[in-house]
Amino acid sequence: MQHSVRIPLNNTFAKGGYCARVHIGQHQHPVNLVLDTGSSTLAVHNGSYQPERDDALQATSLAQDVIYGKGGWYGPVVNTTVSMGLPGHRAVLDRVNVAVTAKEQAQSFIDADGILGLAYEGLNPAYDIAPYLQDKQVSPALSYPFLMDTAQHPDSVRQYREFLHQYPRHPVTPYFTQLEEHGVVANQFALLTHRSSVYQTHTHSPLEKLTSHHLNHGLFVLGKPKLHLDLYHEPFHSIKVLDDKYYNVDLLGLQLGETPKLAAPKLAADQVKGCRTNAIVDSGSTLLVLPPGLFDALMLQFYALNPGFKALLAPFQSFSGEEVGIPLAQLNLKEWPPLYLDFTGEQGQSVRLTLSPQTYWQIHAPQPNQAYFKLTTMPSWPNQSILGLPLLNNYYCLFDRSASGTGAIRFAAKRDFSGQLLGHLCQEFST
Repeated sequence: MQHSVRIPLNNTFAKGGYCARVHIGQHQHPVNLVLDTGSSTLAVHNGSYQPERDDALQATSLAQDVIYGKGGWYGPVVNTTVSMGLPGHRAVLDRVNVAVTAKEQAQSFIDADGILGLAYEGLNPAYDIAPYLQDKQVSPALSYPFLMDTAQHPDSVRQYREFLHQYPRHPVTPYFTQLEEHGVVANQFALLTHRSSVYQTHTHSPLEKLTSHHLNHGLFVLGKPKLHLDLYHEPFHSIKVLDDKYYNVDLLGLQLGETPKLAAPKLAADQVKGCRTNAIVDSGSTLLVLPPGLFDALMLQFYALNPGFKALLAPFQSFSGEEVGIPLAQLNLKEWPPLYLDFTGEQGQSVRLTLSPQTYWQIHAPQPNQAYFKLTTMPSWPNQSILGLPLLNNYYCLFDRSASGTGAIRFAAKRDFSGQLLGHLCQEFST
């Protein structure tokens, strides 16, 4: 029977990205996995999961690899039991496809134990290396535990990708799709988040204190998010998902306060195959990334509104890979206007969402009494915007994959958590 499950989230392990506590294997070992609507693979660090202790593990001949903007990994695919949720309110499923990382690049998951991709099957390929295993006289011809001996595979992650991709490509059903297909939950989920950077309370705050701060919490609602009336205010504003490679949407343009609207560029002809549309909604991104031309035009509007903004925004003119803040005393958020984003709606109409100054600026980040600007661009970036947590933080965000065609994303005003729920959140991540 389908049911709906609330799962606590915390953003301290992935430096702003939201992690859920997931239990893997027969021993139900707890791991913290980053929730990412921009990918589809469930991957867990070998040392965090301890597959050698899992009597529920069933090995396969498949292997996977993923390269992120920062980091990457490769490893075998196994099947095992996965559960999520609080005691008495869990989603449990056997024979879940889990990739176990044999080798990782630095910073692949930061301090999290892995990643849980929430996108579609097209982003979750594996490769069947049975011919290679048979040639190596591995019997039975299974990728686990053979690939865990990295001494036999000295290649870097990027080099190993070239080797791996010569073998037959095999689609792997993502975890959320498996849940829905087995009738565990409905084909919907929602995210309720507050921040895109960790809220820093004091210099050298221990992880336990940061973990317990309510602004560093969130909720993941698996299945039927509209039932949770205490988490949002109606109405919902729905934008159409135009392609299910990612959660691909059509960004029409931006408007900064009352300034003239800026049209979002369309994809160039050579970008259509890879990008599909000019924007994606990506919970795994702690930034809102704009194409260079659109970003530059927006910066000029900020400067025209207030010449003093130029000096404050100077450190943030391109993505550096690291959070570097400005003194918080220099920032008066009351002077900064909202940023409006216009999309093609579910019925073809224009739908407007709002990015507040409190979310495109993150205060007390990356250090106490600092502020970090969350809009960025990268040189040679295609005409595609990555709409990450700075947008999602403003809403209760319902990803409705059951909507006609390729789905819709629905945004409603969020409510704050109850004190009782906050206590459960703290308990979940302190154990």
